[in-house]
Amino acid sequence: MPDRSPASGATQEPLPPAPPESWVRRFGRRNVAYILFVAAVIALGIALEATGPGGPDRGGGVGAGVMLWGAGSLAFFVVNAVLVAVAVANRRPARKALIACALPTGIMLGIVILAQFIAY
Repeated sequence: MPDRSPASGATQEPLPPAPPESWVRRFGRRNVAYILFVAAVIALGIALEATGPGGPDRGGGVGAGVMLWGAGSLAFFVVNAVLVAVAVANRRPARKALIACALPTGIMLGIVILAQFIAY
């Protein structure tokens, strides 16, 4: 087998820097998927509201969207809270799971704050 050690007078070239991580990889694919889920639920609620009855019976599309968002967000939060606990127990980074736990709460607070500005 040939000797692979560098010659005594030769210098080693430094390795090229690692390519930067994409923002999707740092943020987490599941977090991007959750944001897309929220956008799809909003679009579904608007579509159901537009096709539903008018007058005092309206609001069913928004109600269905809110219920679907609530159920999906609760499941998303619980799964990611378990992933945070597992990551902490195994001494691994829990950044993506912590972001995922904060997303439903942040979106809910953002909607409540935005509703305060729209109402007045």
